[in-house]
Amino acid sequence: GGGDAGRAIPACCEGSEDGLVESCSALIALHPDEATGAVVEIAVRKRIPFLVVPCCVFSRLFPQRRKPDGSAVASLDDLIAYLVQLRPRSIRIARLPFGGSNTCAFATAYEP
Repeated sequence: GGGDAGRAIPACCEGSEDGLVESCSALIALHPDEATGAVVEIAVRKRIPFLVVPCCVFSRLFPQRRKPDGSAVASLDDLIAYLVQLRPRSIRIARLPFGGSNTCAFATAYEP
């Protein structure tokens, strides 16, 4: 529509993005690249159900991500484990039935 002029991705609603996350019933991110951690962190902080399927680690962009032994998060498996440790009693892992990067981290409810 007219509100999408000049945008690479059409807006799903007009107006400000302020409050957009609060109006979501869930956050879904398929291969979100650098946004992977932010999606999970926001969902956990706001206690919103989420599902994220990471595809890349970006260890050079996120050197602060560390495994429990102090070493850097360097593989996709490391990244999934890192995401789970953000809320280990609530975040689960599953493999989705399609090719490519298909391991997801998700939470449908949050333990206290």
